[in-house]
This record gives sequence, structure tokens and C-alpha cells, in this order.
Amino acid sequence: MKIVSSGKGIHSLEFHQKKRRERNIRIAVVVLFVIVFIAIPTYLLKTKRFLISSVEVKGNSVTRTEEIEQIVSGKISGNYLWLFPKSNDVLYPKSTIKNVLLQDIPRLSSVTISLSNPNLLSISVVERQPFALYCIDISPPTSDSNNSNGCFFLDKTGYVFSEAPSFSGGVYFVYTSEPVFDAPLRQSFLNPVRFGELAPFVSSLGNIGLYPKIFVDKGNEYNLELSNGGKIVIRSDSDLERIVGDLEAFLNSPKIEAERDFIKRIVSLDLRFGNQIRWTLKD
Repeated sequence: MKIVSSGKGIHSLEFHQKKRRERNIRIAVVVLFVIVFIAIPTYLLKTKRFLISSVEVKGNSVTRTEEIEQIVSGKISGNYLWLFPKSNDVLYPKSTIKNVLLQDIPRLSSVTISLSNPNLLSISVVERQPFALYCIDISPPTSDSNNSNGCFFLDKTGYVFSEAPSFSGGVYFVYTSEPVFDAPLRQSFLNPVRFGELAPFVSSLGNIGLYPKIFVDKGNEYNLELSNGGKIVIRSDSDLERIVGDLEAFLNSPKIEAERDFIKRIVSLDLRFGNQIRWTLKD
């Protein structure tokens, strides 16, 4: 019997061969376990009964269904780590799909994703509704121009979500800014709270005979262009309800009532100077 030393003890050759076989068996068991651990879940995850095969879109009236389906299909194609299908009903990237839809289609205000069954992915959307216009160019269109003045739809929060057709100018109230947005889409015109105060403000001005048609945000001040060609100028931090009250009291004062066609002759009403109202009239 041949004796072999390992440096720590003296063992027979048969003993070392036995140890090597045991080690090889352990390695084989581990490898087999890893293969089974990966192969079986991969097989199950790729089984058709667990794969999303169709997409259902609900709630859209303007956004094309095909546009939504294309984005969703792109996000559930392929595999994670080259093994696990993204279209699996457990593994599909729900949050990513929602975020990409909201980013790529600004008309959508909300997206809800659910599985009607393991093979059918249901996408329910809510679209933003046109409330007003944001226009880059507020100059009157010329007779030989078919340009829409670079107008975009705003929703009720002041978010710019879509280009507007050229015929929209006479239907919706117009907002703009100085300077104008370089890329209006996905921009917010003022903050939503302040923007929400503007519509009642504009309506209240109409109730006292002043009819704004364009609102201009100039940073530190607001200009409201009137239908008669005049304008109202106020500070951007003004209390809008107080502005309406001050203007109503001003227009009903004996001095102003004595003026002939005062409202029709307004060039400007400037309310930037505390309780004073400075005005300029056409001759």
C-alpha cells in the first residue's frame, strides 16, 4: 500500500482518491442544483399561460390606441438577464410602463395598469382636457398665413400638453409669457394654485365690463389685454380678488362715470402702485 503525505498527516492513496470523489460529487450536486434552480423557473416563466400576449387600452378618445400599444409592447419585449421574460405576468415592468406613458404622451394625466387575466394587460388612461391656450405669438394672423401662432393646449392646472389647431384661437382664452417658452410641451404656466385663480379672476373682470382676451405673464407683473385693445397691468403678487374690487369701485366712482365711453377708450389701467390706479385713455 502506497503511503502519501499531505503535509498535515500521512494517508493512503486510496484515502485521497476517496476524498477527491466526494469533492467531485459535491461539486456535481451543486452544479445540478444551480441548473435546476435556474432552468425550472425559467421554463415556467416562459410558459405561454403566464405570458402577456395582448394589450387592452381604455379611456382614450384623442390618443391613438396604437401609440399606447407600441410603447407597452416595447417595454414587455425581451428578457431580464437574457433569461426571464419581461412579458411574464409577475415580472412585467408595471412602474416603468406607467412612467414612460406619462412622459412620452403628455396628453395623459393618469395611467392605471392591471391584469385582466395572465395573458391580457389592461391599460386605463385619463386624458387631459383643453382648458385654454398657450401661444408663442399673440400677434394677429395675416390673411396669407395659415400659421396657428404656435399655440398649445393647457389643461385646468396650466400644464401644456398638446399642440392646438389653428382654429382654436377664437374658442379658448389665450395665455402667453415674456419670454416665451422655447419648448412649451410639458411646461407648466405658473404654478397650479396660481393658475387656478386666474380663470375666476378673468371671469370677474368680465362681470364689471372689462373683457380680457389675452393674459401675459411678464415675471414681476401680469398684463391683461382687453378686447377693446387696452390693457390692465398688475403686480404678479397681487391679491386678485382685491384687484377686482378696486377696479369695480374705480369704475363706479363719479369721476369715472362722468367720462364718456370710459371703458371703450381705455389704453391702460395700471394697478402696480398700491391703492392708486393710473389710467390712460384714447382721445
